[in-house]
Amino acid sequence: MGKMICDTGGRVVRVGLAEKVALALLAVLGIEAVLYYADYWFLGGHRKNIFLFVILSYAVFRGVFRNVLGWIFFQFVSITQPPLHVRRYSVDVLTTAMPGEPYDMFETTLSAIKKLSYPHASYLLDGGNDARLKELCARLGVVHVNCLGVPGAKAGKINHCLARYARGEIVVVLDPDHVPQPDFIDRTLPYFGDEKVGFVQVVQAYSNYSGNIVAHGAAEQTFGFYGPLMMALNGLDMAIAIGANCTFRRAALDSIGGHAEHLAEDACTSMRIHAAGWKSRYVPYRASYGLVPEDLAAFFKQQLKWATGMFFLLFKEYPRLFGRFNVQQKVYYLFAGTFFLNGAVTFCTILFPVLFLFFQIYAIEMPISGFFLHCFPYIIVSLAITMYLQRWYSSDDEKGFPWRSMFLEKGTWHIYSLAFLYALMGRKVPWLPTPKKAASPTGMGLLLPHVFAVALSLAAVAFPFFFYHRIDHGTQLMMAFAGMNVATLTPVIAWGLFSRRGAGQKQGA
Repeated sequence: MGKMICDTGGRVVRVGLAEKVALALLAVLGIEAVLYYADYWFLGGHRKNIFLFVILSYAVFRGVFRNVLGWIFFQFVSITQPPLHVRRYSVDVLTTAMPGEPYDMFETTLSAIKKLSYPHASYLLDGGNDARLKELCARLGVVHVNCLGVPGAKAGKINHCLARYARGEIVVVLDPDHVPQPDFIDRTLPYFGDEKVGFVQVVQAYSNYSGNIVAHGAAEQTFGFYGPLMMALNGLDMAIAIGANCTFRRAALDSIGGHAEHLAEDACTSMRIHAAGWKSRYVPYRASYGLVPEDLAAFFKQQLKWATGMFFLLFKEYPRLFGRFNVQQKVYYLFAGTFFLNGAVTFCTILFPVLFLFFQIYAIEMPISGFFLHCFPYIIVSLAITMYLQRWYSSDDEKGFPWRSMFLEKGTWHIYSLAFLYALMGRKVPWLPTPKKAASPTGMGLLLPHVFAVALSLAAVAFPFFFYHRIDHGTQLMMAFAGMNVATLTPVIAWGLFSRRGAGQKQGA
């Protein structure tokens, strides 16, 4: 296998035989470590209450299983070289506007769209028919499309424009906070020389994450996805469309009846295009720079929208399209659709130690030293794989131990749990653009679940010292679990309180 190379715009990434062999060896070591851990947990004679053991085992090993599945996906990491000779295409570039979004953001983005080097037509799909945006479009030479009253949120506006105005063979969809590089179209267009390619996705990079801990954590959650995972999906011909900066073949959108009008519109559009038999490509190039949420309130709002949308896809769209997916699509879309079950799993890992310690009903009893001894190899190899995969991140700035994203993911358990309940009840969450700039303090209602969880966990850790005759192995393990919950939930509480204090100081200034 020859070495595949791509300049990401931030660094040069390579995929060669040596890199693939090293990754495969690490994956084998990881699977061995998982078996060593699982053997002790399941076959070590530690079970107590079988019903609670099954639930706790699912909570403990769900993340382990997903990691193993991810290691398997990563074996398909690839960089596709585009065809050498590609004909000219007509191209439309679409971005949307909603009332309340900052004017200067549109000035920046629309100006960058006009500077794209490949010939194209530019459209602003304005949901508020704003007079200032009309004037801006007239000044820049952008077609202003009045979308006031057009249903279907962002996707509805896109389909309205495609039906009445845009006629290009290629459609670039940009979020208004994503500022494209001049060669955006030049980088993606050659891949459409393969007539089976329905869309081409690029890196989703951020320009505002480095100065804010919440923004940095939110961005960290995406680095692995927009690096090695998307490169692996590319190797499987099924890179995923991201609504913020994706390039579609018009014929692929037409084949599924237009852009999917859905809370998770980008994921739904991907699923439908793949189910229709199209391939997709991922180019690990930083072709645009967007904004990531800068405060917990905005981040939680974004995650509620995404999680609820993905659950609706899992319950409704995935079963409908299942028979039209190939094997890898069946596996990955199930893998993606169940990601936000993290919320319910984390809830169990918070609740169980508290119940066990207060009521002395144990699912499992094992020495804490034995647990960590058998878990430690898995942790080490998993960390080694995480760090190794960073060779395929799009920028050196993204490298490092992702501690912020770990705390932030743990601290979003209540939002993911709420999204799961919304999906079960069929409750709709309105599609609204996520605020990107820190604008308001985090409401205490968003932090109270964490405060209660930390308080109960601390009380549960203290309880055995006052009321137990002896502290046995099972008690020690649950005390350790509760202590870890305190340690991992407290930072998010602190981030939220700090944002409230900062907002109060600004208001009083």
